Amino acid sequence: MIRNVKKIPKNSGVYFFRDKNRRVLYIGKAANLKNRLNSYFNKNLGNPRLQKMLETAKSIDWQETGSEIEALILESQLIKKCRPPFNIMLRDDKQYFYIGFTKEDFPKLIVTHQPSHPKPHTLYPSFIGPFTDGTALRVTLKLLRRIFPYCTCKQKHNNYCLNYHIGNCSGFCCLKKEASAKEINSYKKNIVAIEEMLNGRKTSLIKKLEKDMASAAKKKDFERAIGLRDQLEKIKSVFENSKIIRKLELKNKEGTRGLDALKKTLNLSTLPRRIEGYDVSNIQGEFATSAMVVFIDGRPDKNEYRKFKIRIAGKSNDVAMLKEVLTRRFNHPEWRYPDLILIDGGKGQLNAARSAIFNFQFSIFKKNQNRKLNIPIIALTKNEKHVGDHILSTTRKATIKIKKLPPVVRNLILQIDAEAHRFAIGYYRKLHREAQN
Repeated sequence: MIRNVKKIPKNSGVYFFRDKNRRVLYIGKAANLKNRLNSYFNKNLGNPRLQKMLETAKSIDWQETGSEIEALILESQLIKKCRPPFNIMLRDDKQYFYIGFTKEDFPKLIVTHQPSHPKPHTLYPSFIGPFTDGTALRVTLKLLRRIFPYCTCKQKHNNYCLNYHIGNCSGFCCLKKEASAKEINSYKKNIVAIEEMLNGRKTSLIKKLEKDMASAAKKKDFERAIGLRDQLEKIKSVFENSKIIRKLELKNKEGTRGLDALKKTLNLSTLPRRIEGYDVSNIQGEFATSAMVVFIDGRPDKNEYRKFKIRIAGKSNDVAMLKEVLTRRFNHPEWRYPDLILIDGGKGQLNAARSAIFNFQFSIFKKNQNRKLNIPIIALTKNEKHVGDHILSTTRKATIKIKKLPPVVRNLILQIDAEAHRFAIGYYRKLHREAQN
């Protein structure tokens, strides 16, 4: 096998292992081609099929790309085109990822392993793939959605969804009122643009957007021209940042490590993949609000955030308000139950949360005594200047000082608490401003 690695660049790209007849045996992608290809020369690969591929291969070549995202897309196109034998041998087809597009006025996207077996209640007439890296694919979709918004709502609703407010949804696509033909056409253009990107036709899409921008400017439709210009700048930004996927993958790994440490620290029975954080915001009971933030796998999922306007009247009573909010939260069984609840407060708040969950459990499961809703709760008690800060937990008898927690656990808890506070006080200020106007 040729091992001339001195010429291999450190850029992102796609690499090819070839046999003596220059036939492609295997295709892969890399954020750093030199590092990735050097890893194949490790004597302890631990994979006999990979070892066989290396023994068969006689040469390596590569194609550089401008970013990791382009490497992901190019790899997909080349595997589909060349069907390298060791790509099939080293990874079962069911392990590849595909993107399906629904056939409806406002098409949705789904990531699946089995494009030939779509869900029976939805028609997926087209699929793009295969993609070998599910994490990189989802990150790419997340980034493309910021440029070309599309809908993920499962049901129609009367008010704009959270994704609309953060720029990930067109808004009109999931409202109960009927959308106009112009709105439907605008939405479908976003879907077509994403398809073009994932099919490796970025250059032709950019040329089309530039042509449309020039046409809009000529017609003095400056609002549309500015919108197209912004899309072009975002595309350039995403594809020029070759480290963006790697950074997000590292964040995912750090989040998982934090969950493992949190599970061990609190003696949890399961990994807390879904953590809900709650905070109450009010001044002497006026405009009282509360917020629920949700962290999935250690990272905030703003699609799951919820706001509550406190209904009970009277003077400020954080304990009673928290109990009301959690009672209302568990009246929504369609929301996935949390693996852990984090609240801001002390023993009173902890008991209020425990009581709300117990009452819900009793009302729902009283006919089935074998079922229990055993959700652990932690309460974060903070003093001024964070002196003596500690947490109380339903899974441990003793309190734990914040400063004694492992750094990765402490940072995660404080991040969730800060996010819940930010979201709650933001809603409080909104209600206060509305009352003054």
